[in-house]
Amino acid sequence: MNGLRWLVSLYNNHLNGILADEMGLGKTVQVIALICYLMETKNDRGPFLVVVPSSVLPGWESEINFWAPSILKIVYSGPPEERRRLFKEKIVHQKFNVLLTTYEYLMNKHDRPKLSKLQWHYIIIDEGHRIKNASCKLNAELKHYRSNHRLLLTGTPLQNNLEELWALLNFLLPNIFNSSEDFSQWFNKPFESNGDNSPDEALLSEEENLLVINRLHQVLRPFVLRRLKHKVFDGITMLSNQDFRRLEFL
Repeated sequence: MNGLRWLVSLYNNHLNGILADEMGLGKTVQVIALICYLMETKNDRGPFLVVVPSSVLPGWESEINFWAPSILKIVYSGPPEERRRLFKEKIVHQKFNVLLTTYEYLMNKHDRPKLSKLQWHYIIIDEGHRIKNASCKLNAELKHYRSNHRLLLTGTPLQNNLEELWALLNFLLPNIFNSSEDFSQWFNKPFESNGDNSPDEALLSEEENLLVINRLHQVLRPFVLRRLKHKVFDGITMLSNQDFRRLEFL
């Protein structure tokens, strides 16, 4: 429930975010719960665009069918004639709540002009760490899509390369992180070499790394939820069968 509360808080405050829970903590289910909550409580029925790697598309479809069968969803995939039919019969008339598709169709030169015409209420990107290069095709194509809210799902939000991290933040908060040069300078300036090539510089690399990560945590704290399995499971007490009951959202 904490994850859902956090996602709803982002929505209420008009913020984008990164759900970075460790694999196995149910990011997919949390997103489905968010969509259900918005539909039932906020009367926000979408459209919601969920973009996933092709390898997990069947898994996402199965999870939606299991947890929220009443959601009107479109699985946008298949041969060109099938995608044209879906667009003509359902998408253009917005006869759906969720459109589930893959990166490949999102970027396809025939599909992108159609899909990007819609005003999406939410764009949810699974494995958001793939948006790591501001100049990559995926990042460029996503800029054509309009949305009220954006959410990245990833297990590795903090990249080793500051430029990669900036690309993620630029996607989520383009008005704040709008210059990769300024971003890089802000983090690198405290560690700039004084030009004497001191042998102690190499010994500072680990310390510098920790300082950078600490700074990033401070900047990102409102926008990132990161939980590890061992910490989550350690806080869960064993429940008997009668303890399981219908959960009310928030």
